[in-house]
Amino acid sequence: MLARALGLFATTSRLMLKAVIGRFDDAERALLGQLVPHLAEDDLLIMDRGFPALWLFAFLQQRGVPWLARLDGTQWPDGEALLRSGRTETVLTRPISAAMRRQAQAAGVELFGQTVHLRFIKVLLPNGTVQVLATSLTDTTAFPAQDFAELYHARWGIEEAFKLLKHRLMVEQFTGELPESIRQDFHAKVFTANLAQALATSAHDNLPEEKAARYFPNMAYILDSLKNRLFCWLIQHMPPAELLSLLELYAKTLELKRPGRTAPRPKSRLNPKPRRQYK
Repeated sequence: MLARALGLFATTSRLMLKAVIGRFDDAERALLGQLVPHLAEDDLLIMDRGFPALWLFAFLQQRGVPWLARLDGTQWPDGEALLRSGRTETVLTRPISAAMRRQAQAAGVELFGQTVHLRFIKVLLPNGTVQVLATSLTDTTAFPAQDFAELYHARWGIEEAFKLLKHRLMVEQFTGELPESIRQDFHAKVFTANLAQALATSAHDNLPEEKAARYFPNMAYILDSLKNRLFCWLIQHMPPAELLSLLELYAKTLELKRPGRTAPRPKSRLNPKPRRQYK
């Protein structure tokens, strides 16, 4: 039982706007192509270094979707040149080649136009690491280079969201083996995560301003409290008084915010085996 999933996560609301699940051999970029129609022109798509490809940048450009991505500078000649230079950024125009069009077709999309415009930016992280970011925001006056390190850091919320799905909701453990049961499991857990986040945000918004600046409702506690309630809510009407009492409880079950907290990525981790419900 293997699958590959991808989602559009809003870093401000902390909600999964749209998610798809496909075969294990579906490419991440191809799955992203299914999600692009759900992006608006005032959204900024932030991608990690597993996504960058010129054909994908050209596709996003023709759809009018602004984007920001981290590059592996050594695998991009222009990125490596920027790393070796004393410059902070460079704006580039690259032709859309026949090879790029074939790559796009293999992912199920068509490319139009003749060129793709992009901007490479070199940013210095607090730990001294230098990264190269690529973006469609080529206006250097409207979007200063020094703002992009903090902007890309917003992607950390995406990592936390997927950690919650994987380790709190066990999204990789399916209750069945047929494709439809796997899709149902996946989307049910995404829905549960969104519901928990919406409840947490509502409780947080009603905290006193001083406390809200330092604390946020404990998501692990909220998810645990929903286990015995969610099914009942889906089959019968939930009394408003029950919801209000829950929000009051969540407003008292808080954890301290830790801005800027970092931890080294583990080189390996145990992956819990899915429970086989039947053979």
